[in-house]
Amino acid sequence: MKSLILFSLIISSIVLTYKIWNYTPELTNVESSIEEKIPTIGPRNNDNIRSIFMPFQIISYSEQNVQGTSDSDAIMDLTNYIAGSKVEKMSLLDNKLSGDIANRYVIFDFTVNMPNAMYLTSVLDLDNKLTNGNMFNRLIIDSESHSELILYLISDKKMLKVQTNAESKPFNKLLNQYNEQMIKYSGIITNEITTDEKTNVYAPSNAKHAKTYRYMADRINVEDINNAVLDEKEHVIERTRKNGSTTYFGNTGVVSITQNSIYKYNNLSQTDSVKREPYNNLVKSFSFISKHGGFTDDYRLFSVYNENNSIDYQMFLSGLPVFNNSGLSEINVTWGDKEIYEYRRGLLSTSVAVPSTTTTKNLPSAEQVRFALASNKHYQFEEVTHLLIGYEMKISEPSDLQIQSTLLFEPNWYVNYKGEWKKFEDGRLK
Repeated sequence: MKSLILFSLIISSIVLTYKIWNYTPELTNVESSIEEKIPTIGPRNNDNIRSIFMPFQIISYSEQNVQGTSDSDAIMDLTNYIAGSKVEKMSLLDNKLSGDIANRYVIFDFTVNMPNAMYLTSVLDLDNKLTNGNMFNRLIIDSESHSELILYLISDKKMLKVQTNAESKPFNKLLNQYNEQMIKYSGIITNEITTDEKTNVYAPSNAKHAKTYRYMADRINVEDINNAVLDEKEHVIERTRKNGSTTYFGNTGVVSITQNSIYKYNNLSQTDSVKREPYNNLVKSFSFISKHGGFTDDYRLFSVYNENNSIDYQMFLSGLPVFNNSGLSEINVTWGDKEIYEYRRGLLSTSVAVPSTTTTKNLPSAEQVRFALASNKHYQFEEVTHLLIGYEMKISEPSDLQIQSTLLFEPNWYVNYKGEWKKFEDGRLK
């Protein structure tokens, strides 16, 4: 009996010791967060990378009908349908599309090259095992050839074929729900690369749907951005110059505010170590802006410049990109070796829409724009890569009739010519 009791006590001791050493407290209901508290200038948007890395238009192509839209809801719904599906097979092929894709398909058009692996993993949340450095600027979705969607990530020389388990019928049904919002698009041949319907430059056939808007201007508080970026309020020294510009000196960085409301931050610790691989830092740049609520309007990834290693996010309004000569409609990020090197952005944001009696300009058709550029000996039409309708943002200062600045958004044709975005006006690029 004593031996049995002693044996029971030993077993109990072993069990209790095991439970104590392997005990993990339940922390689900703990109210305090151990995450780093980062000041923000707007609502955090950490998990909405799909809206920031969104194509600028979608094209629904069939032999008898080419339609498209820049509607953000339509683009987001179709993207969300694809996202999270299972990858059945991947193949990296030469860019020969003629026999692979059905006569009806959907195109996602981007203004910037996207790394294949980054987009599939970070944006579409697919179980991607791809590690190569190939990029794409057009995504073709074949929902006709098979019962499951096949994605083609297209570049000039290569294409990545991705077979998924996402069903084609629900995708086509979702696409049909947006038919009424779609307008007629034209396929434009600019060079030998764009001679096929799958590689044409697509643009709205006319600009009748473009409207003029006016908004009250909200000025973003500089102190809020400094608190988020410099993160050392008590050590910041402010200096204002006679020309109206202001400089803030911190222990880790310098901020300058120009007269035309441009905010520029330079990280002193990264000054001599600019990393010349901007495409590898797209997600990092998004996370940096997102964590302090820097996407104060509808912004999207728009350009990547290898010359100065910068990443550009452009403001969008009603699904169309916004341009401003002073850079007020842009957020520009340059990444260093480990951290942000330079952060530049406009300090104006849209507020309440103002009723406007401004008449929308009578813009030329896509064919008229094409003809004007193709027949002008001063331009090499083969250097045109994108043709789209966007807004030019103009600022009106406060007056006796209004106590707050307003932002006027006027529609225009914009052309990407030799890698630069230019406004088409009076038959020329400006």
